[in-house]
Amino acid sequence: MMKFSTIIAAATCAAAVLLQPGIAAAATPRAAPTRFEQPSQMIHSVADALLREIDGHRAELRAHPQRISAIITKYLLPHFDSTLAADLVLGRFGRNVSPEQKQRFVTAMRRALVTSYGTALLDFHSHMLTVYPTHLRPGTTSATVRTVLTETNGARLPIDFYVLMTPNGWQVFDLVVEGVSYDMSYRAELAPQLQRQGLDAVIKRLEGGEQLAAPKPHSQRR
Repeated sequence: MMKFSTIIAAATCAAAVLLQPGIAAAATPRAAPTRFEQPSQMIHSVADALLREIDGHRAELRAHPQRISAIITKYLLPHFDSTLAADLVLGRFGRNVSPEQKQRFVTAMRRALVTSYGTALLDFHSHMLTVYPTHLRPGTTSATVRTVLTETNGARLPIDFYVLMTPNGWQVFDLVVEGVSYDMSYRAELAPQLQRQGLDAVIKRLEGGEQLAAPKPHSQRR
């Protein structure tokens, strides 16, 4: 049986690429994102490819966990709206930031999350995620893709992907695990620090290795 904290951490790690501004690992160059008619097709394809690569290199990744970041970047980055996600996390504190500050923030936060939680993905396998199909009408520009992660003991964890249609196709801008929004959780955690110390101080701490807590569920699971 996997602990909820492990599951939420893995989901958080996957969501960390929302805050990646485009710096891909040289060992795993990104291809142009595939266009999908339905957002559920995109989620299924990306999750399956990511988890299957982890399945095929699990022992190697356990020995060299720093390589997980490159796999996450390779498969997930083309399908996330990093700018919108960063804006949602910063909230009102992002209104007057410079492009340089925004890039430093998204890079620092992404690295902090992947460093903290990347190895949690090693506890998951491709067969554990069920993606429910969407049936959107032409012209729809936003949707929620519902998925369920089934634990080894049979417990089911709902994970919802919030997506928008962009010039690059369907892209994720938020991830909600058992009712907990990734964007809103980190906004709530960082807002007091941003209020007291300012964005540059928060960025420096993240760049220096400070960890962020995984979002917590609103209630205990049954």
